[in-house]
Amino acid sequence: MLNITYYDIVPDMNKLSQKKFLGITTLGEKGQMVIPAEARAALKLAKGEKLIVMSAHEDSFIIMKASRFEAMASHFTKHLASMRKLIKKGPKQ
Repeated sequence: MLNITYYDIVPDMNKLSQKKFLGITTLGEKGQMVIPAEARAALKLAKGEKLIVMSAHEDSFIIMKASRFEAMASHFTKHLASMRKLIKKGPKQ
């Protein structure tokens, strides 16, 4: 049986509770915002770094490094063939 844990790619809940407030930003006239310096330092963001923006809820979103997103996608892609086989096989009789 294939055992894939979500925790391999997402921080555990204990770590999430240890996260700290990293600042406030304002949406400008052109729809742009500046990521606060403390947040950029904490995430080790460099000028020109590609970021992925995803909806998290109806009034919130997540920003993550594109490189981290690619690592997550790669993790799922590696296991895709095995997952398809299990789905095709169906439940144990």
